[in-house]
Formats: sequence, structure tokens, C-alpha cells
Amino acid sequence: MSEHPPWLVAEPYHDVVHGVVKSGKEAQVELVERVGDGPGAGSCLIARKRYLPRHVTQKGQLEAMGVQRASAFRHDVQYREGRQFRKSRDRRAVEAMSTYGKKLLQDRWTGIEHEVMEELWHRGVSVPYPVSYADDVFDLQYVGDWERAAPQLSAARLSRSELGDALDQLVVGLRAITASGYAHGDLSAYNLLWWHDRLWFIDFPQAVDIAANLQGIDFLHRDVVNVCGWFERRGVAVDAEEVFADVLSFL
Repeated sequence: MSEHPPWLVAEPYHDVVHGVVKSGKEAQVELVERVGDGPGAGSCLIARKRYLPRHVTQKGQLEAMGVQRASAFRHDVQYREGRQFRKSRDRRAVEAMSTYGKKLLQDRWTGIEHEVMEELWHRGVSVPYPVSYADDVFDLQYVGDWERAAPQLSAARLSRSELGDALDQLVVGLRAITASGYAHGDLSAYNLLWWHDRLWFIDFPQAVDIAANLQGIDFLHRDVVNVCGWFERRGVAVDAEEVFADVLSFL
């Protein structure tokens, strides 16, 4: 990326991995301390997301990648619609689900998250800053501190006023994401974080291009209904259909 926030340590630096802080259905996240090698350079915390392989073909592949298990995410065909491969050879390989085709799908699936989050960050959406991406490793801003990672919204203990504030931030974020042409695709209280009175949107590998995917509007509607339902179950008055109509107007 051409610009970066002031907290990010610039080269030269070395990274110190402090262990796994989260393991989900599609990736595991490590806490990494980036330490500047220059005098007085300081350090910063990075979340290193290692995508879990979808197609394990060789013994020892997981250990070689530094991950604990394979991806548990399945049935991703509906998310892939609109993510085209330019070369006819690549399209044929994917259609045939050859070894090469499976590798293409793995790379495209993991790479889309960096692309989407980079665009959203530049548009001012509350997402962690995407630091860098290579192969199946995605470095991004760590939301939290040395004591703990920011809790998922589902686990955060919010007061009534904080719930109202979180809902307001949710709508603002959904408007901006939709205005960018995307639906999160899997939004719930489990991939929203709450840290220092701020709501963060995370986990975008399944993000959908609303215009290119025939189910794009359906994905957006499902996202809104899912997360509004979580607020309703906690006593917050919210009409999911009204929120959906509001968000859709920004498309």
C-alpha cells in the first residue's frame, strides 16, 4: 500500500511471533510483535492471519505451513460467483477441479480478503489496517493490547447505551461497505470486534461483489438480518428490514 498509519514500524525490522490467539474455521491468527531495528524505532503489534488449506494432499503439509488443521469452510461456490479467472486455461482447471484448479481457488479465496479490506480501509471503513499479503499469510492491524485481543461482539459485555452505540456504528459501517459495492457475506456478532467503544468489521475472505454475484443482494440481506437479530435478542429495538432498505439505498 502506498501509505500507512504512523503506528506501523517501517523497515528495517524483525518479527517475533508470540503464539496463536485465535483459530477459526478458515484461518488461525497469531500475535506478532514487529520490532524496528533502527535506533529508537520502537515496536508494534500485528495480527498474522494464516489461512488454513482447503485441499490437503500431502502428509505433513499442515505442519510445513505452520497451521494446526485444514479449513472447515465448505460450499463456497455461491461466494465465488463473479470472481472470474482471466485465462481460459485457469477457468478450465477450476471447472475440472484439477490439482492446479484447486490451488487457483485457494489463492483467489485468500487473496480477495486483502483486496477488499485495502479498499474499505482507504474508504474509511472501520476495518483493521491491511499491512501486507503474500501466499497464504495476511498481516493486518492487531486490535487489542498485550493483555488481550479485542473481544468479538458476541462476547463483549456491553451496557444498554453501548449496545445502542454499537448498532449505530454497525449501520454506518454497512452503508460504507455497501457503497463500496460489497456484501460481507458472513456477517454476525462473531466477526465484529468491540474495542475502546469502537466497532470493527473483520473476516472478509467470503466478501461478495454485489453487482457481479447474482446472489449479492441476498447475501447483504442475510448479513443485516443476522446481526440485527443479535441486537434484538439483547433488547435493542431494531427493524432489520428498515436497516436493509437504508443500507441498500447506498448501493
